[in-house]
Amino acid sequence: MVNIANVFAELTSRCDSQILGQVKAKTADQVFYRQFGRLLADVRRKKGVSQEILADEIGLSRTSITNIEKGRQPIQLHSLYRIARLLGVEIKEILPSPKVFELPVVNEQLSVSRSEWLEAMNVTVSKGLVNAQKRHRTGGPKTA
Repeated sequence: MVNIANVFAELTSRCDSQILGQVKAKTADQVFYRQFGRLLADVRRKKGVSQEILADEIGLSRTSITNIEKGRQPIQLHSLYRIARLLGVEIKEILPSPKVFELPVVNEQLSVSRSEWLEAMNVTVSKGLVNAQKRHRTGGPKTA
């Protein structure tokens, strides 16, 4: 029987640099969108515009505006132009500095979930192996 932990450890040791590069890019994108969201929220509040009004004016839901401001949802370019025009600011005033992409090397305590790693490595795991982690260490089903 294949021990998924051993396979995972072996593949991880071979591909750390590839994963780290992908994680760095993903992290830089996440930081960018979080900073953009904070800038947008600050400008929106200073202008006295509610999320509801902003959403209605640019054709998005209020939930989308919330997600954009929290950095959970990327914004489309045409929406960015509409927002800047509605708030009466130049686009560059709500965009983060390009330095956001000059992140320092990711620290050694980098934590990548198993699912993120499998996705990054384009690995498909059969259903039986995915559910294997839910079993008790004795090999039997986990009991309450």
